[in-house]
Amino acid sequence: MKLSAAKIILIGCGLGIVYGLLNGFSNAFLLPSAPIISLRPQIALPMIVGIIGHPLAGFITGFTGNIIGDGISGFGFWKFWNWHIANGLMGLIPGLIRYRGITRIATVREFGILQVSIILACGIGVGFAVVMDVLFLHFMIFPSSLHAWILPAFLTDVVNGFVLVPVALVLTGAILITLETRTIMMITALLIIAVLATAGSITWAVLDDLVSHQAMVRNFYIAAIVSVLLLVIGFLASIVFVRKMTDPLTKITRAAESVEKGSYDLETLDGISGRNDELGRLARVFEQMAGKVLEREKKLQKQVEELQIKIDREKQIADVAEIVETEYFRSLKEKARKFRAS
Repeated sequence: MKLSAAKIILIGCGLGIVYGLLNGFSNAFLLPSAPIISLRPQIALPMIVGIIGHPLAGFITGFTGNIIGDGISGFGFWKFWNWHIANGLMGLIPGLIRYRGITRIATVREFGILQVSIILACGIGVGFAVVMDVLFLHFMIFPSSLHAWILPAFLTDVVNGFVLVPVALVLTGAILITLETRTIMMITALLIIAVLATAGSITWAVLDDLVSHQAMVRNFYIAAIVSVLLLVIGFLASIVFVRKMTDPLTKITRAAESVEKGSYDLETLDGISGRNDELGRLARVFEQMAGKVLEREKKLQKQVEELQIKIDREKQIADVAEIVETEYFRSLKEKARKFRAS
């Protein structure tokens, strides 16, 4: 559905108010050593708006929502304008996947593009805010701001978007539940649980050995960085794994659809039928079945043609007999006989 400019602005501003109120609430619960950064699960909202609605609507939601949230929290409506734009970019960039022809996600490839767009949105958004601060605002102090500001913002936004956006898209029907999407989401969920559980266990195990609060915070964010890296690497590896598993099934399904339409060209199965696993056996059985169906279809077609010829011949004989028996034909025959006799 194509939205008008007025509807895009209206949706963005309306959901921006919701996003701003959620920001105002979550800003009361700041992360360790982060003076203005909270957990912010609501960062998924502008991303979802950008994907389902329109990229510009996602930008407006993130931009206006961050202004409202900062104002409610007492940071000032325009003091951190670079972060307002950063939040807008986080809503805009995931929505750009529609320009790759992705409006409903049904394959592993499309799901992978979605998740990569979320990671890029967070990286570009936070990166933009940092560059603008260095050039114009000068609020950040390096290297302390790396642990107190930049990493908390990036890590929380990535994890929240990575986890919550797909859940919301499933609930809204923007992700179709197919064999591919079901498999990749299950593997992703298990991967997230495993990585976060491992990182949490390691952090807890070394907690008593840390000598200061600063060391604890530094250890926490190092564990978070490693967790995100492992999550991204594991996700990319799982995409490759799932595609290798589901691509043969997709090709077999397309071959079945081709046979249903009367086409028996099964060249797409050549690379699968040579395999020694269950998918290879399935492809070979399907090829044999399609071959027998084609053979029976040709035999039936030949029988129909022969029957048609027989019916046409019998009809011709019947028509001739009917003509011969008519009074008009008999009179013509009598005239012909008299003409020969004269």
